[in-house]
Amino acid sequence: MKTVIVGGILLVLVIIGCSNTDDVVGAGIQGEWKLVFESQDQTYYQGLHFVDINNGWVVGDSGVIVHTTDGGFSWDAQQSGTLVSLKTVFFVNVQRGWVGGGGNSVGRTTDGGATWIWEHPAGEPRRTFMALSFVNENTGWVVDNFGGILHTEDGGRTWLPQASGTTWAITAVQFIDSKEGWATATNRVVLHTTDGGSSWTTQILDTVNSGSGVTAIYSDVFFLNRSRGWIATNVMASSIMNPMAFVVATSNAGKTWSRQLTPEENGLTSLEFVNENCGWAGSFGGILLTTNGGNSWEYHLRKKDGELIVDLCFVDESHGWALTFMGSIYRYQAQ
Repeated sequence: MKTVIVGGILLVLVIIGCSNTDDVVGAGIQGEWKLVFESQDQTYYQGLHFVDINNGWVVGDSGVIVHTTDGGFSWDAQQSGTLVSLKTVFFVNVQRGWVGGGGNSVGRTTDGGATWIWEHPAGEPRRTFMALSFVNENTGWVVDNFGGILHTEDGGRTWLPQASGTTWAITAVQFIDSKEGWATATNRVVLHTTDGGSSWTTQILDTVNSGSGVTAIYSDVFFLNRSRGWIATNVMASSIMNPMAFVVATSNAGKTWSRQLTPEENGLTSLEFVNENCGWAGSFGGILLTTNGGNSWEYHLRKKDGELIVDLCFVDESHGWALTFMGSIYRYQAQ
């Protein structure tokens, strides 16, 4: 659903987060994160998605797509047919999926990634597709770094533009069903639709800014149902001298929003809730957990080796995965 903005912002934060200490597994709930795979190449990885406890995909630079059928313990490369940097991946079942990335490129597969067909729907070679969301095999949306939203009703064969109302880079998108969806953009922008994207309303959440002159960058959005949703923020890029990462939350479908503080200093990259109380967030410092709907957060996996967590995915309350920028895969399983 989301992607991490790569470039000057990311490089600064990765350098700041580096140290030589070991990972520390924190407390919270029963279950633990275990490192199950480490990439041996020099690829930078961006997106992760699982459809069940066995089948998942990861995408990265130079057109890299890898697939697992054993829950992340082993991965096989797929021939993508492109060399563009891939940012996002989304599958609705083990056969049908989509990837998006640089060069105005969206790929689709109907055979689990054995073959990929590429579309270039936006007419702008500098356009990078940042995030995808599908509600079934035919109906989906993709967002880009120019504030663009494209919609398909035929599984990605054709894409039609929707008026987002913003030119800021849209970092994340999630549709609850074929009508209602949410998206976030970099400069505190929240987008919402209840008609499948035919019209989008725009909110700029000044009231939940950091309160210290720091502009929040919204990096991911997750709605558990029509009412309850959370947004991950990254403010380090705006003020290196005053780091602060928080979650923005609503319990009334976006009518009002509030800040939830976290112990993360550098920024949040992704988040996902498995029920109204239990949620996870990826960050520059590791993986955070809440067991009370976000009222408080703590580290469940504290990373101090500079490996940024770029994406998270859970298929149920007991099984989840996390991806680092350098291609390490962590697997969570409840005990």
